Amino acid sequence: MIMKPFRTSLTAVALVLVQPLSLAGGAWAQELMTPAEYAGAALRQDAIHGAYELLDAPELGLVFVASAPSFEPGASGAVYALDRDDLSIKRRIQLPRRAFALAMDHDSGRLYVGNTLDGAVTVIDAQSGVITGQAQLGQKHGEGFEHSRMVAVDPKTHQIYVTSPTEKGALWIMDPQTGALGKRVDNSGLWSAGLAIDSDKGRVYVGGGGIEEIGVFDAASGEQVARFSTGDTTSAGKDDSKHFFVNLALDAKGGRLFAADASSEQVYVFDTASGKVTGKVETGPGTLDVAYNPARDEIYVTTRGVSREDTKGTGKLMVIDGKDLTVRRALSLPVHPNSLEVSQDGKLLFVTVKVPHDEAHPDFYKDQVDSVVRFDLSRLD
Repeated sequence: MIMKPFRTSLTAVALVLVQPLSLAGGAWAQELMTPAEYAGAALRQDAIHGAYELLDAPELGLVFVASAPSFEPGASGAVYALDRDDLSIKRRIQLPRRAFALAMDHDSGRLYVGNTLDGAVTVIDAQSGVITGQAQLGQKHGEGFEHSRMVAVDPKTHQIYVTSPTEKGALWIMDPQTGALGKRVDNSGLWSAGLAIDSDKGRVYVGGGGIEEIGVFDAASGEQVARFSTGDTTSAGKDDSKHFFVNLALDAKGGRLFAADASSEQVYVFDTASGKVTGKVETGPGTLDVAYNPARDEIYVTTRGVSREDTKGTGKLMVIDGKDLTVRRALSLPVHPNSLEVSQDGKLLFVTVKVPHDEAHPDFYKDQVDSVVRFDLSRLD
């Protein structure tokens, strides 16, 4: 099975694997805040073709946005630098490969860009925009081709971690000094996709599917130290996987791991000490990204409203109370909300929103560009 490279596409794969749950009566079904109701808390910029992940760099006054405008072989990509105050474009850094994922070592000023379709990572000096390196991590061509997916940096050790959503899964650990591949951890789990790092405890969490959906690895050695399971999948066959944890978010202080499940349309909460499921939140069809804000003890989730029966999609951002897992707010967004980024001070939330490309979609129109939306979280209270 060929998996498309970005956060959204893996959702589509998972929806093919399992029957969606009933949509009636879920927490996501509450009344949505309309754009008119939240306009005072939001700022929107429509300017980027093929927007995917974003990253807040307050020390530079910028928000970086990955761009992959085309899926044609050999197409280029870009990273946009937006002013984090007004979202105006300050710089466009063109790359020879398409950009999907982003991570940053804020101490060294290195920006790491996941070139998903090429199984590679590009290194950029964030201050100057100069490309300083490129690491080929996976097999690029032919049978056994390996995508890269999520990229994360340990803020203490500066090591870089990259997931690969193949059938067996892989976790790559890059050397922070050379930017080259340092270690490869094979068999990290079915469709290794989601990624979260607990720097204090030296743990790396990888989310995917299969019987044990979450892999836990020693951050230094790459050795597997534990696996978490919902217990719902009893057969190792990929067609029998009940869940697909496409994205992860960590509450390090509270010992909780939040896993966005593209298959069951929920966010699962795991206790990181025991590996047990301690809670679930129904988020609805097209559940995609999840982020945690420790300053406000809130969880944010993007959903697209899509299923096998309804591919049109109705975009939504959910704000979930971290204390009791109730939905505080559900905000209506354009059709395809994608990636989330919480500012380091916890005051702002950035979201990329993708336009429909199907001409039959009711919200399609020619020459659309993707959006970045910034929310002032205090004004959503």
